[in-house]
Amino acid sequence: MKNHKRMLLACLTVAVAMFAVSASSASAAVWKDKGVNVSKFISIGLTGGENFEFEGANGMNCEIHATLTTEGGSTGKITAWEIKKCTGFGTYSTCEANVKEAKGLPWTVDVNATDLTITNMKVKRSFKNCAKGELEKTVASSTVVLNTPSEITEMEFSGTNETYKQFGSFKVDAPNSGTYGIG
Repeated sequence: MKNHKRMLLACLTVAVAMFAVSASSASAAVWKDKGVNVSKFISIGLTGGENFEFEGANGMNCEIHATLTTEGGSTGKITAWEIKKCTGFGTYSTCEANVKEAKGLPWTVDVNATDLTITNMKVKRSFKNCAKGELEKTVASSTVVLNTPSEITEMEFSGTNETYKQFGSFKVDAPNSGTYGIG
């Protein structure tokens, strides 16, 4: 009987230890400012480009300036998504994007262990000199890969919605390049 109690106690100890490790590894990463948890409002400018492809190798490359904000914790927001000059390819090669607008801002940004997730990125584009008159698509979940999660200077994003693919990259604008991260 004594051995049975020891075995039960040993199993219980192992189970508690496994639960503690599992709980600590499941905790969400948070925004950091030079390694310290962010506890105030911050705004991070992002400059780069977005490509979208629709129905195969047809789409556009666009210059983008975006703003990511957070007040700390494990979330943030894309509060601005300015689409600038676009150049088409494939069936969009003759198209001019005359209306380019982000819809439903702010978009939610969730902090994961080593990357970010942007939820419900919705962009509407209208074209002239083009067989396509308008394109409005929502990407439910875009993954944002960070070059150095603890000191972000660059990031790449990608997401899909059936035959629509969206992807691109950003550099973090000065003076915030390398200042903020996640952990």
